[in-house]
Amino acid sequence: MFDHVVLTCVDRFRGERTVSGIYHLLTGKRSSQTLQDAKGYELDRLFGIYPSLKREQLERHAQALVQDGLIQINEQSFPTITSGGAEQLSSFPVDELKHFEGMVWHGVIPTFVKRVYLLLQMMANSNAGIHHYVPIVDDYGTQQWVRTVYHQFQDKLPKMVESMYEEIHHLLKKHPSNQADLFAYRLTGGGIIGMTIDQLKREFGLNGGDVELMLQHTHYYLFLESKKKKDQYPVLHLCTKGLDATHLITRSARKTYQYIQQGLSLQEIMNIRRLKKSTIQDHIVESALIIPDFSIASFLSEQDVQEINKMGIQMNTKKLKQIHEALNGKYDYFELRLALAKGQHAIKEGMT
Repeated sequence: MFDHVVLTCVDRFRGERTVSGIYHLLTGKRSSQTLQDAKGYELDRLFGIYPSLKREQLERHAQALVQDGLIQINEQSFPTITSGGAEQLSSFPVDELKHFEGMVWHGVIPTFVKRVYLLLQMMANSNAGIHHYVPIVDDYGTQQWVRTVYHQFQDKLPKMVESMYEEIHHLLKKHPSNQADLFAYRLTGGGIIGMTIDQLKREFGLNGGDVELMLQHTHYYLFLESKKKKDQYPVLHLCTKGLDATHLITRSARKTYQYIQQGLSLQEIMNIRRLKKSTIQDHIVESALIIPDFSIASFLSEQDVQEINKMGIQMNTKKLKQIHEALNGKYDYFELRLALAKGQHAIKEGMT
C-alpha cells in the first residue's frame, strides 16, 4: 500500500514537486502550499493520512522505488513515474484505499482511534473480571472520555461489549482481509496484549509503511461507516461523538479572512495584525482554497482568473514559474496562486 500511495503522489505531481512535497502532503502540513498541492493535484483524500511518517523513511522508500524501476528522480530532485510504475499503479485494487478522506477527517481520526482501542480494552477487561491494568492509551482526555462512558452505561456494559464486538466483526467482514487482520491483532483486552507495529511487520511480512497505512485505512473505514450509520453501529458511533469535519483554515488565516469579509484592504490587515505581506497573502490563498464562495474580486478580475487558468491548462502545469514566464510576468505569484485556487473549485463544479 505504501508503494501505491507514493506512486499515486508521484504520478499526480507530474514531476512538479519533490519528495519533500509528498512528505508534507502525507503528514498533513498546514501550509498554503501543501493545501494548494492537495487541491490542485487532486490528492485531497491522501492529505494527512500518515502523520507519523519520517522524512528519512520516505526518502529511503523513494530510492527503493528508483531501484525497482518504478520511478526516476532527476538532478533537481523531482520524481516522475516510469511505465513500470504506471503499470503497477493501475493494477492496484481500488478497494484497498477507497476510504481515505484525509482532507476532511485527518484531524479527528486519532481521537476516534484512541477512544475505540481504550474502550475495547476497558470493556474486555471488565467482562473478564480484570479491574487493575495499564491503559494502552496514555492520553488524559481519552481516559476521561472512557471513564465517563463507563459510569454512564455501567448497567448496560455486557450488552455494549456484545454490541461493539458484533459491530466491528460485521464491518471487518466487508473489509479487505489483510487489513482486517492487522486491526484485530492490534487489539488489547481480556488478558490479550495487542501487537506492536514491529511485531505486525514480522508477523505479516510487511514494511512499516504498509502496516501504518493499512491500519489507518481501517480506522477511516470504521469511523466513516459508524459516523453515518448510528442505528447500525451504536457503540462505534458513540466513539465519533463530537468529532466533526476538520475546518482546514488555520486560526490565524481565519482572522485574516474575517477582516477581508469586513472589507479591509490587504495593507490595512497587515497594519492591524502586524504581519508580513507574504503571510497575509498565504492566508488569502488558503481561504480561497478551502471556501468555494470566497470572493477574490478585490484582488483579481474574473477575466484575469480565466486567463491564468487557461494558460495553466494549455501548458499542462501548475508550476507557478512556468505560468509566470508564459504570461510575461503580467501577474505576480500571489495572483497566480489565487487564480489557480479559484480555478480548482470551478473544475470540481464542472464549469469551464
